[in-house]
Amino acid sequence: MSQENVENVRVLCEAFVAGHVDRALRGLDERVVWHGTIGGLEEGEVSRGHQEVIDAFRESLQAWESHTLEAQRFIDAGDSVVVFWHEQGRGRSSGAEVTTDTAVVYTLRGDRVVEIQPYMSRNAALKAVGLAE
Repeated sequence: MSQENVENVRVLCEAFVAGHVDRALRGLDERVVWHGTIGGLEEGEVSRGHQEVIDAFRESLQAWESHTLEAQRFIDAGDSVVVFWHEQGRGRSSGAEVTTDTAVVYTLRGDRVVEIQPYMSRNAALKAVGLAE
């Protein structure tokens, strides 16, 4: 099942990056819980369900003049998949250039993602699922 989980998360991430919101949402349970990034500005925030997730992303993307995401690696962690992301952006009001390498833990039940926990630290994400690199 875990290789299937990796493939399900890969399809979801590819759809999200390509801007295919409806396709990406198909991979999320309708009661999905999306946590703010541990170590990031949104730490402690929580979005529940499809509409709250969409609203949170819309709000987050408004801060950027330009923004790109690249999924670099998918790591099987049983019921979870860790994805290493490379992110670049330019702040809309500040013009500041930002480049980060982060990780997100996607937890699945069946073939749907039920919980998402991003981390500023890739190592912290690996530790959260019992892996070390």
